[in-house]
Amino acid sequence: MALTQSQHARQERMLNVAARLASEGGFDAVQMRAVAAEADVALGTLYRYFPSKEYLLVSAMLRQIETLAERLAVSPPRGDDPLGRVVDVLGRANRALQRQQQFTIAVVRALVSGDETVAPVVRQVRSLMSSMILAAMERDDPTEREELVAGLLQEIWLSALVAWITGVAPPSSVTEKLAAAAGLLLGGDRSPTDVVVV
Repeated sequence: MALTQSQHARQERMLNVAARLASEGGFDAVQMRAVAAEADVALGTLYRYFPSKEYLLVSAMLRQIETLAERLAVSPPRGDDPLGRVVDVLGRANRALQRQQQFTIAVVRALVSGDETVAPVVRQVRSLMSSMILAAMERDDPTEREELVAGLLQEIWLSALVAWITGVAPPSSVTEKLAAAAGLLLGGDRSPTDVVVV
């Protein structure tokens, strides 16, 4: 069911507060009571929209990915071929998240929390990333293989984010690994090292 204008505004306030708190202090700084108070909503109202802190944070991540999708509609991915355009999309997603390190750590932590209530929003994040990758591949009617490739790339993207936020890999390696994976899956005869990482 679609939200009314006032419900949408209320939801946006809650997401804005959660994103700001996460950006300032990470996962632990996002307390449901504080979000409700700062968004000027009752705690019960917050829980009706977002049943858990993890759900709230993953919803904030989804909103950021939706913003990226809107930007891509205005400024399409650069690249001479599907591989170049996919690498550009993944690079833009990474740069947006790496600019807000505390926020990204918080939302990825929520994403992998194991909280089953988060599954519907996680599916939306994954679906939107796959859709952006398919759009960069310029596939309006993708084959099963192309859908599989897009799904694998979004899964590699999430895995690389987890490696970054846990300190296993430096931020720069996320884009490099994604370019290499895209090269292997989409490059045909091209080597992954032929891809320019911007």
